[in-house]
Amino acid sequence: PFTSVTAAARFGLGVAVTEGALQRLAAAGRVVQGEFHPAGIGQEWCDATVLRRLRRRSLAALRHELEPVPPAALGQFLPQWQHIGKGHALRGIDGLVRAVEQLQGASVPASALEKLVLPSRVADYTPSMLDELTASGEVVWAGAGSLPGKDGWVSLYLADAAPLLLPPAHPLETTAFHQSVLDSLSGGYGLFFRQIADQVRATTHPDATDPQLADALWDLAWSGRLTNDTLAPLRSLLGSGRTAGATAHRAKRAVPRGRYGSLTAAARGTSRTGPPTVAGRWSLLPAREPDTTVRAHALARALLDRHGVVTRGAVAAEGVEGGFSAVYRILAAFEETGQAR
Repeated sequence: PFTSVTAAARFGLGVAVTEGALQRLAAAGRVVQGEFHPAGIGQEWCDATVLRRLRRRSLAALRHELEPVPPAALGQFLPQWQHIGKGHALRGIDGLVRAVEQLQGASVPASALEKLVLPSRVADYTPSMLDELTASGEVVWAGAGSLPGKDGWVSLYLADAAPLLLPPAHPLETTAFHQSVLDSLSGGYGLFFRQIADQVRATTHPDATDPQLADALWDLAWSGRLTNDTLAPLRSLLGSGRTAGATAHRAKRAVPRGRYGSLTAAARGTSRTGPPTVAGRWSLLPAREPDTTVRAHALARALLDRHGVVTRGAVAAEGVEGGFSAVYRILAAFEETGQAR
């Protein structure tokens, strides 16, 4: 690599004349401009063939420095990398944000999320901490398929990264009833269960019952189409509302004493808020980033952040769309630009 000043002095030309000639050579693909010197001496030029040779030799030297390790070494590294175990766990709301950032996009059983996954990474974890992040819009949760019983796969995302990392929605035989629920949320804002129910009954299904609407909401949630601003309905669905702290010490609400309170409740004949399994505000998950290249780069960075060492087995275990070959192309590009090894 050389600078324009060096080339001008070598051939006894003016710097401006040399710059013009180099620009024409760059347009023809014969030279490349950039900062190549490790000390950062500014913009330089390099023959394209020489630069490719330098990159190949540099990568070969870096790869030679890496040595395989026994599986036990990787097994010891991963818990530390993911802040699991005494002396490595995170703390506080900022620690939870970091744990979510590292886990975003990884599907875990909903029943294990707050009993095993998060408490093992955040020493002082409480469900209210996660509810604080979801209610403020910093964190989004999404279903990733149902499991036997009332359980299902769930994943967490930082709100800014969700469009980049959300997978395609899971297949679902969408009925007119499901579509009516989706239409009620198409305005782009969150609605409580009763607001959704009122819209569905007023437009397409006047005889819809609360249990039918609740089932439809969870069909759409497990398939990765809806989310909620709290995990309280998920805890209630799993039967863990009491242990998770959502309703453990909450007193029963008194019967309304207003002049019309009891009359309106009797006329309605249903709970004002709906079943506890559908509490909170429901909304559509954000749309996925349309650029597949941008999504692929974000996924590769998320895998590196989560695993530290990305292996074929780790990618296969997560069921990444396109498999390891899709991720490998991005990781190879990271290696060439010095972002990964």
